[in-house]
Amino acid sequence: MLTSLRWLNPEAMLREFASMLTEQLDLRVEASNLERFRAAFPPSAEHARHGKPCPLVAFPEPMAPFVSREVLVESFVHGRPFLEWAAELPRGSPEGRRVCADGIDAVLQMIFLDNFVHGDLHPGNIFVAEGPTGDPTDVQLTFLDAGIAVRYPVADHETLFNVLLSFIQYDGARAARMMAERSPAPSELRDLDGFCAKIQTMVELARDSPTFFDQIGDFISIICEAACEHRVKMDCTFASIALAIKVVEGTVIQVDPTADVAPRAKKVVVREHLRRKGRVLLGVGRSQETGDLLDHEAQANEDRLLLAAKERADRGETKANFNIRDEFRARHPKRG
Repeated sequence: MLTSLRWLNPEAMLREFASMLTEQLDLRVEASNLERFRAAFPPSAEHARHGKPCPLVAFPEPMAPFVSREVLVESFVHGRPFLEWAAELPRGSPEGRRVCADGIDAVLQMIFLDNFVHGDLHPGNIFVAEGPTGDPTDVQLTFLDAGIAVRYPVADHETLFNVLLSFIQYDGARAARMMAERSPAPSELRDLDGFCAKIQTMVELARDSPTFFDQIGDFISIICEAACEHRVKMDCTFASIALAIKVVEGTVIQVDPTADVAPRAKKVVVREHLRRKGRVLLGVGRSQETGDLLDHEAQANEDRLLLAAKERADRGETKANFNIRDEFRARHPKRG
């Protein structure tokens, strides 16, 4: 049993965890993480005009003059722990469902769009803050303790995204092959075709389920068992992201047992897939170090293009059958 566990790559996960704990000793790191999260989830102008918070999630604000290695002063969060707040709601209440959906969407955004993930989202770090109106429906999630945050190298994040996209497209064999190719010990792999067949079988069984990600823990277990059997050493990126999703999913289900990660995850992945296809058509590259767009003119026009992709994704049109490149070049002939 212990011999098999090495294929789950616990050494790499422990090294990553140790590195994150070491960073927590410098509170300036947490302040930087908070600033980045606040930039990723800014209050909308409409809500700001009415004195209301961002409709998705919020983060405490670090007080710039009082940030050092040993001391970090943050804005005070007027709220209650998520599970304590939820315990007073009727089972399946609209307020509870809405807040749960916000939490799921926020984590999916961190993982698949921002590539900057809060690494410690247990229930104690999730608060519900009341808005200035005192209305019980005017609440929002606030994520605390951002000392642990994870950002993956561009290549690792790209692989993670493509693996999940393959699962959503029910192409388990392709997902398995990509996981094997990213294995830190590819020479020790045993029967690649057998590994791909097992993952494909899992995906085909899941195809009949209305919610592919509803039992994500079971799917992760099957993947890990197959990895051990076929000596596919797991990339720690996959394991840590899977754990992050599972922790949030477990918290949300305590409040809304009907919470369904599947359609929300699929929508996020489809939108990001369309974004990437649009960038390919525009010839927009990304920095290998930061993942940032290199073409600033294209970046400035990206919102308009992505809005079209978003609307099509909302209508279920997962194929980008519109010519973004020609439209863009017609508006900007100097780019040729």
